[in-house]
Amino acid sequence: MNNDRRNRNERRKERYPYKQDILVDGVLLFRSIDLSEGGLYVYTGRSYMQGSVVNVTLPLKNSKLTVKARVQHNQRGVGMGLMFINLSPEQKAMIKELVMELTDKVKEIGRQKKKVLLADKNEMSRRIFRNKLFMDGFSVIEAKDGMETLKLVQDETPDLVVLDLHMEKIDGFKVLSILKTSPDWQSLPVIIWSAQCSQEVVDKAIRIGADRFLHKMVTSPIQLAKAVEVVLNETNGNGGKKGQGPSFG
Repeated sequence: MNNDRRNRNERRKERYPYKQDILVDGVLLFRSIDLSEGGLYVYTGRSYMQGSVVNVTLPLKNSKLTVKARVQHNQRGVGMGLMFINLSPEQKAMIKELVMELTDKVKEIGRQKKKVLLADKNEMSRRIFRNKLFMDGFSVIEAKDGMETLKLVQDETPDLVVLDLHMEKIDGFKVLSILKTSPDWQSLPVIIWSAQCSQEVVDKAIRIGADRFLHKMVTSPIQLAKAVEVVLNETNGNGGKKGQGPSFG
């Protein structure tokens, strides 16, 4: 019973790209980024108090759906996370149907897009950088620790890994070493993306086999997406040299 409940909760957290104009409180138009059965994330330059309740209108195929949502977090100029609340059975069914449609779309698009595994224990950091990668046409999966990173590499076969060094269970250096010494994964390009950026750390990462080293604290989402594109082009034989030194933006 506990496993069933946990599985249901995990499904509710699965987010899918959902680029639509969303009406908040009937007057404010925001651009949504992703959607799950439990809520959605939108761009906003406005400040909202955490815990505020708003009315959200979602466009459907042939109609619209207005539901209540609570502001879970808001980073002005970046985005706002909203959690659906007080849904009726009919509203839940409509949102579930919408999510199923998005799931099918993601699977179809995912067959064509390059898949990036973004490994970072900080959920907010993953969300911000993931959104830019989505917008640039990449399919993105996420890992919160080293153990999950290795599992997803095996299960999902990404085209590239963006890897933080400071992670739980297995740190980034160990993950990188495992990948680069495995016959199955050693050709998988890895971008190290870390706040640890001493020359010793950079040299060690490159020596183990990192294809790029980005200083996390000064790398913008635009710069990360560009680095992903460059490394993928290099590893596909379009020029460049693997294992270049650090790039700081």
